Amino acid sequence: MRTQSYGLKTFVTMSTLTWLLIGCGSDRVNIEFKTPPQLYSDDSKTDPDKLNRELEYDLREAEKKRRQKERDAEAAKAKAEAEQKARGSQKVEEGASGNKTTAP
Repeated sequence: MRTQSYGLKTFVTMSTLTWLLIGCGSDRVNIEFKTPPQLYSDDSKTDPDKLNRELEYDLREAEKKRRQKERDAEAAKAKAEAEQKARGSQKVEEGASGNKTTAP
């Protein structure tokens, strides 16, 4: 029992002395910044209500642009389909008129 307490006391003492030597022996560096400690903050730039209004406006504009792109794509698709149908019906008419013989 006595050897265990002796070992424990030695371990605690050595670890404490080690931490004291490490903590006291280091060079400390003081860093000073050029900006003042009291920073001036402009509340007009960080007003939450204004930022929310701007965000909502940006979201509405993005949604408008997205809808406009969708409408343009649908219009282009409908135009292409209409042209394709017109070409198809034109070919059918040409084929049908070429097969008919005219009666004298």
